[in-house]
Amino acid sequence: GIKKYELRIYNRWGELMFVTEDVNVGWDGYYKGKLCTQDVYVWKITAETNENKKIRKAGDVLLLR
Repeated sequence: GIKKYELRIYNRWGELMFVTEDVNVGWDGYYKGKLCTQDVYVWKITAETNENKKIRKAGDVLLLR
């Protein structure tokens, strides 16, 4: 199980576009109520398990419209 979780999405200039602490909520491609442009975005996940193991992952996602 996961006791702490955070997902962050950034644009190519490092601007934070989305953040959630709910493992069941994902990014829908919107920022401030508007659909983002087709582009590559960076995601970063930090989590901590019930056994206190820290997890850090990062990658990119291509948003297609």
